Amino acid sequence: MSSLLLLLLVQDPDLDNVLEYQKRMEEFCERVSKAYVFIGGGSGVVISPDGWMLTNHHVAGETGAEWNVNLTGGKAYKADVIGHDPTGDVSLLKIRDATELPFLELGSSDDLEIGQFVVAVGNPFGLGNGNWDPTVTFGVISAIHRYQDWYMDCIHTDTHINPGNSGGPLITMEGKIIGINGRGGFMRRRTRVSSGIGLAISSSQIQRYLPSMKAGGRVYHGIIEGITIAEGGFDEYENSGVYGEGILVAGVDTPSRADDAGLLPGDILHEIGGYPCYNVNRYHGIVGSHPVGSKVKVKYRRLEDGAWKEHEGETVLGDPAKALEGEHAYRAVLYGFGPAYEQAGDGIRINSVAEKGPAEAAGMRGGSGRARRGGRRANRGIRRLRQVADGQQAQGRRRDEAESIPVLSPQSSVFSPQYSVLGPQSGSEGSETED
Repeated sequence: MSSLLLLLLVQDPDLDNVLEYQKRMEEFCERVSKAYVFIGGGSGVVISPDGWMLTNHHVAGETGAEWNVNLTGGKAYKADVIGHDPTGDVSLLKIRDATELPFLELGSSDDLEIGQFVVAVGNPFGLGNGNWDPTVTFGVISAIHRYQDWYMDCIHTDTHINPGNSGGPLITMEGKIIGINGRGGFMRRRTRVSSGIGLAISSSQIQRYLPSMKAGGRVYHGIIEGITIAEGGFDEYENSGVYGEGILVAGVDTPSRADDAGLLPGDILHEIGGYPCYNVNRYHGIVGSHPVGSKVKVKYRRLEDGAWKEHEGETVLGDPAKALEGEHAYRAVLYGFGPAYEQAGDGIRINSVAEKGPAEAAGMRGGSGRARRGGRRANRGIRRLRQVADGQQAQGRRRDEAESIPVLSPQSSVFSPQYSVLGPQSGSEGSETED
C-alpha cells in the first residue's frame, strides 16, 4: 500500500487528494473484509446474504463435510459442503441458519486487464486466528489465462498469496470477486514464503459450475470427445498452420462429439466458446473450464481448393470418464498392459496383460504387477502413469522380483484421461498448492 501512495504522490503531488484516496481505500478494505470466512487452515468468502460461500476443494473437501467457520469479528457458524469440484479446486458450502450476511458478488474475470489493481483477503500463516481479523494485500493482475496443471484458466497476480490464503477472494476495486486464490509459487527458507506469484481460479469458470454445485455432489469438467490435436506449425503434418494462430486437428473419431461439430483432420481450430484458441494449452484452458454437457461453438479454418476457408459448428462437451475407458483399451493394445489406476504399494496396479505384448515379454502379470518409470515410484495414479507412457523406456516389475525389467514404450503421443495430444506440449510453470 505504501508503494501505491508513493505512486499517487508522483502522479498527483496534492497531498489532500492522496489522503482522500487512502481514506477510500481504508473504507473499501473494511467493507470487503466483512465477507471473509475463516475455515480450517484456509480461507473462504460469502457470495450471498443467505450463506452460500466458496473456498478451495483442498481446504474444505467433498460434499457432506461439515465445518466450523468464523466470519470476520469471530461470529461462529456451522457450514456444510454442498458441491465440490476437485479438478477445479473449488468447494461450495452453505452456512447454516444464515440471514443477511455480508457478502461479495461474483464479477466477470473475462473483463480483466493486465495491470488492473486487485485486493486479496486471507489468513496467511493463521495470523488472524483468535482475533478473527483477516489480512488484506494489494497488487495487480500480472497475467490472465495461465495454464498451470489443473488450474487450466487461472489468473496470475503479484498480490501476496501465502499459506492460509487458499480459498480467499481476489477482488477488483469495484468490490467484485474475480477469482478464488488457490496456489502460489513459494521460496523455501525455514517456512514457505511467497515469491510474488499467486494463482486464482477465475470467477467466470466458477460461475459455469455453480448451478451444478448448488444441486449437490461432484461436478465434472468437459472434453471434446474424439479429437486428437497438435500445435499449429507441427512439422509432422503438412499445412499445419502457424503456431499461435490456432491448433491443428490431427484426428477425428467417427462418430464423436468432434465429428458432430463438423471437424475434420487438417482443420485449424482457432476459437472455442467465443474464446481465441491459439495453442494447445489454451485449448485445454477453454475446454477444461466448462462443465460436462456445455454447448460450445467452435470456429475453424479448412484448406479447400488451395485456400483457407472459415467454418463453424457446435458440440456438447462430453464426460471424461468415457474417454478414460477408451484410454484403458488404447493402452492395453499399445503397451501390452491395462492399468487399473490404483496404487499398489510403490506403483500402479496392472489390471490386464495382453498376450505376446511388450508387457508380457517383460514378465508382467495381470492383477499383480506394478508399473514404474526409470526406477521412480509411480504412486500418484494417473499423473505418474502418464509419465510411464511418455518415457523412452518404462519399467515393469512383478511382486516376487526385486529388480525392474525394461518395457519399451513409444514417445510419439502423449495421452491422459482428459485429452489426446500429438507432438510437443509447452510446459506449465512450476508451483504448488499452498495449503
